[in-house]
Amino acid sequence: MHKIHRRRFRRKKPLPFRYVFLLTIGLFLFASALGLWIVNVAIKPVLIAYAESQSVNIATYVMNRAVKDEIGEGLQLNEITIIKELDESTLYTIDTQKIIELSNNIANRVLNHINAVEEGDFSSTDHIILTDGEIETVEARHGEGIQFNVPFGRITDNALLGSLGPEIPVHFHAIGDIDYDIETVWQEQAINSTSFEIRMKMKVGIQIVIPFMTKMTVIERTIPLATGTIKGDVPQFYSNGSSLTPSFTIPTDSIEKDVEN
Repeated sequence: MHKIHRRRFRRKKPLPFRYVFLLTIGLFLFASALGLWIVNVAIKPVLIAYAESQSVNIATYVMNRAVKDEIGEGLQLNEITIIKELDESTLYTIDTQKIIELSNNIANRVLNHINAVEEGDFSSTDHIILTDGEIETVEARHGEGIQFNVPFGRITDNALLGSLGPEIPVHFHAIGDIDYDIETVWQEQAINSTSFEIRMKMKVGIQIVIPFMTKMTVIERTIPLATGTIKGDVPQFYSNGSSLTPSFTIPTDSIEKDVEN
């Protein structure tokens, strides 16, 4: 007869504590890395867009203050025009040399304002700057440019978490010199008047630095230097730009004598 032997199952010993501990740490690190990667992919575009928007607003604020300190609300007509009286008319010309000198002064003042804020000198601007309805505390870090902090909760666009979470530092500083062009716009208003506007188109390059990423952008600003209206003599005949000439003439001297009589 064959004997049937029962197989005995040995109980496995539990894993040693150190193995369990190492396995737990490994799973935790993997889950954390995966979560951070997912958050980074989702948050990175929003963070870059927000940091760029705030940096542009702050830089534009500094530029506006510099322009206002240089020309105030703008120039008057008689400050940038040269008037020459001719025999039967008046000739108005733009003082080009003065416009170029003024534009250079504005560009230098803007660059000096930005550099001063980067070095921690807020004498030319306010230490607290209003940007898009939000108050940002602007600080200067030598060698790193202008810095402001963004709460992590604000990036999520959640009203409840708007000011919560760790703060993300954002740095930006000006790159290179300021480029500008002068543009003059003329427009006929009436028979004997022409309106004009002299504009300064300025470009400032800035570099935005946030943790583990950087971006360069260009700020464009159009500054009206001067506006005004030039009025000339009223012509005896107006053809609205056509080549037609009148078939009769009105003796103005006779009209004046009739009016006097």
